[in-house]
Amino acid sequence: MAKKKKGSSLSWLLLALGFAAGVGAALFFFMYISAPRQTAPPVKPPETAVRQPEAPLPVTPPEAPEPEPVPETIVKPPVRPRLAIIIDDMGPDIRKLKELLEVGGQVTIAVMPNMRDSGKISNLANSKGLDVIVHMPMEPRELMEHNPGDGALLIAMSPEEIRARMESGMKTVPDAIGMNNHMGSRFTEDAGGMREVLKVVKKKDMLFIDSRTTSKSVAGRLARELGVPSADRNVFLDNTRDVEYIKRQLMEAVRQAQKNGRAIAIGHPYPETIRALRESVPALAARGIDVVGVSEVVGPSR
Repeated sequence: MAKKKKGSSLSWLLLALGFAAGVGAALFFFMYISAPRQTAPPVKPPETAVRQPEAPLPVTPPEAPEPEPVPETIVKPPVRPRLAIIIDDMGPDIRKLKELLEVGGQVTIAVMPNMRDSGKISNLANSKGLDVIVHMPMEPRELMEHNPGDGALLIAMSPEEIRARMESGMKTVPDAIGMNNHMGSRFTEDAGGMREVLKVVKKKDMLFIDSRTTSKSVAGRLARELGVPSADRNVFLDNTRDVEYIKRQLMEAVRQAQKNGRAIAIGHPYPETIRALRESVPALAARGIDVVGVSEVVGPSR
C-alpha cells in the first residue's frame, strides 16, 4: 500500500510543473505579441541625392554713385558793338599825335614810313597802348596828279623791288602790328603786286586793312587766300573837312557797328577831325559802342 502512494504524488507534481510551464509559456507568448514593436529609423538618402538649392545670400544693393559736381554756368556778357577809328597820314608831325591822345578811346595810328617823326610817333603811340600800323604808300590811278610820296609801291616794280621797299619802310615804324594802304587805287587792283605785299605781311605776322580807295581792290580776296588777317574800311570820316559832316559820318560808322557788330572808320589828323572826335568819342560808350584798336575788329583769316 505504501509504494502505491509515492508514485501518485510524483505524477501530480510533474503534472503541476507541466501546467505551470504551459501557463508561463502562454503568458510569455501573450506578452510578446501584445508588446509594441519598434520601427527602424528612416534611412537617410546618400549624399549623391539631388540637393535642394541653397537659399540665396542677401544681396547688398550697390552704393549709389555720388553725383558729379555741376559746373558753374559762366554767363559771358554780351559783346558790345566795336568801332575802330584809324587816323591816316601820321608821321610828319608828332604834335598831331599829342592832340589825338586827348580824344580818348583807342584810336589806331597809321604812320607813313620814312617821315621825320615816323619812329617817334610809333614809339609814343605804342607806349600809350594804341595800335600802330604802317600807312604804306601805293600807286594811285592818276600818278601824275596824286603823288603818293617817297617809297611808294608801283605796279611796274619787280617782286624783289616791292619787298625791298616794304622792308625799308617798315623799319621806320618799328611798333607796327599791321598795314593799310595810302592811296593805292591802282596798285590794290593789281593781283601780282598785292600778292607780294601780303606775303611780306604774313611773314611778319601782321594784319592788313584795305582802305578801299577803289571798289575793284583785290586785297581782301588775296588776304583770305593767303591766310592774312584782314578787314575793309567801312566809312571815310572827312572827305569834307567840316566838323558837323565828320560827326554825321562817325554816326554812320556807329550804325554799321551796331548792325554788324564791328566797323572801321578812317580819318586824317585835320583840326576839324580831331575836334569832331574829341566832342563825340567820349559819348559813344554811353550809346553802347566800344572804340577799340583795329586789332580787336580784325578776325582770323577765313
